[in-house]
Amino acid sequence: MSTIDVRNFRQNLRHFERELNVQNNSGCCCGVTLAQCHALMELHNKDSIQLKELSEKLYLDTSTVSRTIENLVNQNLVSREIPKNNRRATLIKLTEQGQDVCKTIHEGNDAYFNEALNSIPNEILPQLLKGFEMLVNKMIYLNKSQTCNS
Repeated sequence: MSTIDVRNFRQNLRHFERELNVQNNSGCCCGVTLAQCHALMELHNKDSIQLKELSEKLYLDTSTVSRTIENLVNQNLVSREIPKNNRRATLIKLTEQGQDVCKTIHEGNDAYFNEALNSIPNEILPQLLKGFEMLVNKMIYLNKSQTCNS
């Protein structure tokens, strides 16, 4: 791939990041911050999760995620549970109110991205989605294998 292609891609990616940031800030409603929204979305995909695992999924240190979860507990969106078989673990799960907030967030974001993706011709949409998934997976791999990004 040429340097020009890479730089054009990076420019488009910057525009995409800015648009995604605007969408994330408007799509995370219901009185939650973007960080809280990301935590809720991860919790929505699981029955319960340990704090350490959630920290790894969000690429944040445990203390930061702990503060985020504390705020969500105070809003009655998540609950914490200490299993009897492992007193050192803390399981985090969505409350019913948290499930409702996730549903609202999903509905708004699904509508936005459905409209955006509808602008892609049906013949190439599956290729775009598969290529995007491959790109994200490679970026995750690269970030995990490198200790310093330049």
